[in-house]
Amino acid sequence: MGVRLHHEVSLAGTDEGSVLLDQRSGEYWQLNGSAATALRMLLDGAGEHEVAAALVADSPPGDVGLDEALRDVRELTAQLAAARLAVRS
Repeated sequence: MGVRLHHEVSLAGTDEGSVLLDQRSGEYWQLNGSAATALRMLLDGAGEHEVAAALVADSPPGDVGLDEALRDVRELTAQLAAARLAVRS
């Protein structure tokens, strides 16, 4: 299941990750590197399990497990949906 941004939300990369701008309210949302990677993969149509596996592979060995990464991806999508920045597609 992928994600799409609300049509009035823009995404820009930064040195530390990404920033979302909600043009309706003028609010900025900063994403760290892992969240930015997860969001970009979801926007490209990757599923939650695929994103979680990629995050684990990109982390130092033993730093994060698949279950934790999957919870983080699901929490990210839930927070973006609750803030009306994105919807699951």
